[in-house]
Amino acid sequence: MQRSLAVVLLFPIFFTLFYQKSHAQFTIGAEFKIRGEFRDGYQSLRDSSKTPYVTIPGRVRLAFDYKNDKIATSFSLYDAWVFGQNYYSSDTISKNTVNVFEAWFQYSFTRNLGLKVGRMTVTYDNQRIFGLSNWSMWGATHDILIAQYEQKQKKIWGNLGFAVNNIAPATAYLNSYNMRNNYKYLGLFYLNVKLFDEALTLTFLEVVDAFQKYSITTTKTTTTFDTLYIRNQNDSIIGTTILSLVTTNSSTENFPNTLYARGTFGASAELELKKWSFFINGFYQCGNIRDGRKLSSWFYSLQAGFHPWKPLTLSVGWDKLSGNNFSDTTALKTSVHGFSTLYGSTHVGYGYMDLFNNVVKDNLTPGLNDLYGRASVSFRNNMSLEFTYRWFSIPYGFLNVTNPKKGQLPYAEVKTSLGSEFDLMYVYKPIPNLELNAAYCFFLPTPAMEILDKIEVGKSKFAQYAYIMITYKPNFFNSDHH
Repeated sequence: MQRSLAVVLLFPIFFTLFYQKSHAQFTIGAEFKIRGEFRDGYQSLRDSSKTPYVTIPGRVRLAFDYKNDKIATSFSLYDAWVFGQNYYSSDTISKNTVNVFEAWFQYSFTRNLGLKVGRMTVTYDNQRIFGLSNWSMWGATHDILIAQYEQKQKKIWGNLGFAVNNIAPATAYLNSYNMRNNYKYLGLFYLNVKLFDEALTLTFLEVVDAFQKYSITTTKTTTTFDTLYIRNQNDSIIGTTILSLVTTNSSTENFPNTLYARGTFGASAELELKKWSFFINGFYQCGNIRDGRKLSSWFYSLQAGFHPWKPLTLSVGWDKLSGNNFSDTTALKTSVHGFSTLYGSTHVGYGYMDLFNNVVKDNLTPGLNDLYGRASVSFRNNMSLEFTYRWFSIPYGFLNVTNPKKGQLPYAEVKTSLGSEFDLMYVYKPIPNLELNAAYCFFLPTPAMEILDKIEVGKSKFAQYAYIMITYKPNFFNSDHH
């Protein structure tokens, strides 16, 4: 541990002494983020059995970046925590540790072709399928290898990526890998083309992620009987009794040779005009989900923006994710139709109260419709105010019932409307590296939303959420400025 710490501390000193001898750029930067939150229906509705609460999550990052004509590399450490999760006076920090956020190396074979490998963020377009998940204090990174292609004059660039996940230490070639939120294999292809002086951007994204079949744990209970002889004081048998002994043994069967792959294919188009902007994208998903059932689902989004004058931006949008019709119980045994947004950022796309994070990530959900309108105003180039209204609904008027009672249907018939969310956000940047972000949000649910959140109809409390967040990103060193 001491040796690793010494390397981290000596790393910037080494580059400070020797950067003049090469045509390279070296930077040291950091990020400090603290967010105080009032949660009263955040992420899920609440009833009288739950109470609102205040929490303060935080994050710090330290990043070292180096780049020359052929090589680029980045190494960043981070610590994410919640205020009060450790003893205030202790030499042991047990509930959070410093971890590696990014650690990647990139080599450029030619001006157009390069290779990037390591742990890195992966983000494309509006972050619906791959995103930074920056709202989470942990963020999101992938251990992946990406071949990069770019022709700057023709405004074309693309990625071809591949990842293999394994347990550590790995044993056999096809060993078990049962981390439920992780893929075992992933392949991606992305292409970005700009046309008409960059007014029109076309992108294409293909993703295949493969998961190992779930392990099956079986429990066997065995009961044995033994005869106990009852003796008197003279050691003579005067009776018998039967004793039962119950033993339980569990065994887990893994399926390292059984993989289920899911394919996601789509494209997007973005048009930027003087006062108008338009964005459209669509994806289709096929293959199998992790329990082996067949998958066929789709997603599309539309957005239009209007800038009547410089400080004001108006926009409307519509997102639609296909879902499962839970009343068709026969079809659900063999196939599903819910769309998963894979590894995208949900906070930026489906309301700041994060009520639908699980809905848009899971292939087994009822799907989602999101109709929204937004108005944002900028003041003095360092201050903005944003208001967003969203109306949520589901494609079919049926919701799944978990563990139905005897004689009860495994689904509930509901109206398709889930409710409306109102988000008001304020951003202020007193200096370039410092940002203050505050918001107040509330949600008006329908009975269908209460059933979706497993709350008795009519028993949910007023759902609201507020936060104040401070983000500071200092630049400690930049070789270009020396």
